[in-house]
Amino acid sequence: MYYGEKHQIKDLKMKIKSGLIGAVIGTTLMVSCGSEPQEKVADTKEVEEVVQEVEETEYFVLPSTVQIGDLFRNSGLTYVNGYTLDPAKSSTYNTTFDKYFAFGAYWTDMTYCALNGQSQEARKYLKVIKEVSTDLGAGEVFNDEDLLNRFDRNLDNSDSILSILIEIDERTDAYVDDNDQDEFALVAFVGGWVEGMYLGVSTTTYETHSELTGKIIEQMVILDQLVIGMTKYEGSSKRVDQVLVSLKDLQKFFNEIPAIADMEGRISEVKIPSADMQVLGNKILELRALIVQ
Repeated sequence: MYYGEKHQIKDLKMKIKSGLIGAVIGTTLMVSCGSEPQEKVADTKEVEEVVQEVEETEYFVLPSTVQIGDLFRNSGLTYVNGYTLDPAKSSTYNTTFDKYFAFGAYWTDMTYCALNGQSQEARKYLKVIKEVSTDLGAGEVFNDEDLLNRFDRNLDNSDSILSILIEIDERTDAYVDDNDQDEFALVAFVGGWVEGMYLGVSTTTYETHSELTGKIIEQMVILDQLVIGMTKYEGSSKRVDQVLVSLKDLQKFFNEIPAIADMEGRISEVKIPSADMQVLGNKILELRALIVQ
């Protein structure tokens, strides 16, 4: 069962949720329903069609904790201590946009910890996510004590925690949809996406093309749409403007890599020279520093 089957949300949301996020991340989404994991692989045409739909609707969704976390599990990565954003730093984010970015980053970190068996760390991140969401007026998403208790009880059960993460993710999406919080959705998505990319490039080498570098390349497909979306909020805050400049710089560099410019077929099969991957990784690290500074 894919996460879209668990709860019925609006058709447009589900189409974008299962298409854009699932296709762009390009990972094998595994959700246990008493059977062997199911594989969902997106081709270039599917990605292009969904990206076009998003451009027309100007609709964005929060980061999918399931797929961003799955990026690490399916790439054979284990938890590496010291890379995630310090929960104590949440008190330093004072503006609304700072909190949006932080929410997304912490959301990804929570999933990364939960899916890698780091129970205590996952609890810390859920707590800080609840605090930040309350500051943003979205605390109702995390006021379900039964849901939070199930999260706490099942942190050592990978199949159960995956299902619960999906439920939390969908409830957050429903809140965004019901309250017309597109600004929150987009900026938090950027924060979560950048954090996921940062964790990826921080835990790999670029000497040879690997499964992880392939997934990093796949993730870059969404960058054009993130730039379009963030441009709507240019001038809203210093951090937003800095992040937008950095996103555009990353976009320009990636699109001008010869292997990308001359790409034919599926992007997952593109192999970027290690020197270019190193530059790409450094730009992602710089972008993440702006997000969480």
